[in-house]
Amino acid sequence: MVLHMIGRGDIQQQRLTLLASILLWEGRLNNARLRELFDLSSVRASEWIREFREKHPDWTEWNSKTRSYHASLEAYRAVPNADLRKQSDAISLSQYLALVGVPHAITESSPSRTIWAAFPELSVPSPRIFALMSEAIRARRALQITYRSMREPTPHQRVISPHSLIRAGRRWHARAFCSTNQDFRDYALGRIESAILLDTPSERVDEDDAAWMAKVRVRLVAHPDLTPDQESLIRFEYFNNTAARVDTCRGALIGYFIQDVRAAIDTKSQQPPDYQLAVANIEEVRPWLFPG
Repeated sequence: MVLHMIGRGDIQQQRLTLLASILLWEGRLNNARLRELFDLSSVRASEWIREFREKHPDWTEWNSKTRSYHASLEAYRAVPNADLRKQSDAISLSQYLALVGVPHAITESSPSRTIWAAFPELSVPSPRIFALMSEAIRARRALQITYRSMREPTPHQRVISPHSLIRAGRRWHARAFCSTNQDFRDYALGRIESAILLDTPSERVDEDDAAWMAKVRVRLVAHPDLTPDQESLIRFEYFNNTAARVDTCRGALIGYFIQDVRAAIDTKSQQPPDYQLAVANIEEVRPWLFPG
């Protein structure tokens, strides 16, 4: 049981808050999901949903195809995204991820005060965008999005077929096939202004994404310009006192992985102390640095 995650207060209100978190970030509530998360009986899960619907009658709409109560626009209007950025309660993204078993950043409101994140959540996606993206992936359907990018900063429409959600550092991305460009690309969820779930099936799926399916070795070593003592320290900290470590990464994610560990790919321009690691097999890795 995870009710202790929300903090003190009335148990009924804690249940309502938990269900609101699931509804907003997953876009639906159903009996099976509550049984999975909270180890409830079918009868008890139905009671929880009925209690929630009585408290928030306008927040859900029954969908006979999915046999779930889907989140209404009224539910998202009731919890503005500006409030979610405060990360102050169980409706925040970090607490939702903790609820479903995904590691998250410890915040001021977290019950544990022994583990902390050194950075704030700078780019929290809209819960409705997050839920629609998740639904499109589950149902293998296309999405029409209004998107902004550095290359094209003004809002523009794209039709995409997402197959995976990715947390890369402090940002969330969707890996998706773009119907406009006819290739697979990454879309930052924080840059999506709006989304519409289409009735059309996904144009392409993850098995068609060569960069996603590719498994690429990344060999990390201590930066060659470290002193011998510094190199020994890096080997102790990262490599279990061996000369290097090799990780296998999806081709589409290698750029994020190298950014996250701050490994130099050009040891002449990327120098210590900013870079303490380096990619040893750069020629093998280079073709996969942010493909598409």
